[in-house]
Amino acid sequence: MLPGIIYQLVSMFSFGTGNVLWKLPQRSLRVFNIISLRTLVSLTLIGGIMLYLNQFQGSLSDWFWAVIISVFSFLGLAFYNLSIKYSTVSQSITTTSISALFGVLTSVLLYDESISWNLILSMILIVLSLFLLEDKKPMFKWSKGTFFALLAAFFWGTTFALFKIPVQSIGEINFSFVLELTVLLSAFIFGRFFKGAKPKENPTMKTYLIIGLIGILGFIGVVSYNIAVILIDVSVLSIMGAFTPIISIVLSHFILKERFKTIQYLGMSATFIAVLLLLI
Repeated sequence: MLPGIIYQLVSMFSFGTGNVLWKLPQRSLRVFNIISLRTLVSLTLIGGIMLYLNQFQGSLSDWFWAVIISVFSFLGLAFYNLSIKYSTVSQSITTTSISALFGVLTSVLLYDESISWNLILSMILIVLSLFLLEDKKPMFKWSKGTFFALLAAFFWGTTFALFKIPVQSIGEINFSFVLELTVLLSAFIFGRFFKGAKPKENPTMKTYLIIGLIGILGFIGVVSYNIAVILIDVSVLSIMGAFTPIISIVLSHFILKERFKTIQYLGMSATFIAVLLLLI
């Protein structure tokens, strides 16, 4: 179990850092262009490993379902990037931590994994944190960014839990390649139809370097998670993933200079406590 936890921690740090950096290129590039460029980097790195290992396995049906799962995972990434256009990174990423709910429910339904009391309490705290974080009156009046983040949570939570199926059938590196290739193609197609508003700034070399770093972090995060998913229960991985907002929130303070009200910090703390309950 310990190796699986270590791989998940590496994945969380990679995704948590990348989630903050996604905001920066949006000043000069459209969302789907950023996703395409980032994925070119991660796909190249994974493709190199895939060709080196030369371990192709699984049936055509296995590869087909890997593609389907990857398409839905892409929707999670797309909705997350849309959410940070209308909200702060810290609010969006903390809202997406509700993906743990969908991940646990998916793992219970598909893999016969049990739900312990601490997992249930963790999920309740995550939901509570959503209301504290938004700090809206009335409480159920959420922003557009929050709704996009909730959609991201649904697609990420369910598909990340489903990753175990293609990882077991075609292998973790092969599936990582399928995932990134599907994201690249999906971003290109969506970008042709949903261009959005023209960015106010022109991209610079720094812009492309940031996107390259996001690609490297994405490569590390995807591969690490796909290894972890065969070493530890998906339900545990899903709840552990709720710790990712803490990484993003800390980094957003330094990189994006984001600040919040006391009640919003309480919401973030509730997420942190939810993850600590896993250790009981």
